[in-house]
Amino acid sequence: MPPEPATTDPAADAGGAESSARRPGIVVAAPVLGVMALVSAWTGWGGLALGLVAVAVALVAFARLRGGDASRRGPLAGLALGVVAVAIAVAVEWSTLAGAVTYLETGGVRTLDECMRQAQNEKEQHVCKSQHLEEYRARYPSEIDP
Repeated sequence: MPPEPATTDPAADAGGAESSARRPGIVVAAPVLGVMALVSAWTGWGGLALGLVAVAVALVAFARLRGGDASRRGPLAGLALGVVAVAIAVAVEWSTLAGAVTYLETGGVRTLDECMRQAQNEKEQHVCKSQHLEEYRARYPSEIDP
């Protein structure tokens, strides 16, 4: 028996096309990326990158939308979550960013003493010891290598 031809309901097709035109994929992608950025913001750089992508996608979604307020909720949520994620990621990575700026301002040349004075925690002191390993070994021969 031959397969029956599929019948299509023009009203159903029009409704499906209308809903997809009303809600393009980028509108859904903006809040999804915003949530992903917010969740990963605590990792620092990953959250910063995803947050910036979420903001960019939300802005593109706003530019493509021509609908009313209801269709702008997704991009608005994505924009808000992306901005919050960027703020959290910058706060998490602030000491790294400040260290990079200091390094660039000084031309990267610091002695062990200068580096240890500027270190704000044990992790940064460990980085100083590693960067100035020869000087550290010469001064403190009985200490264990960092």
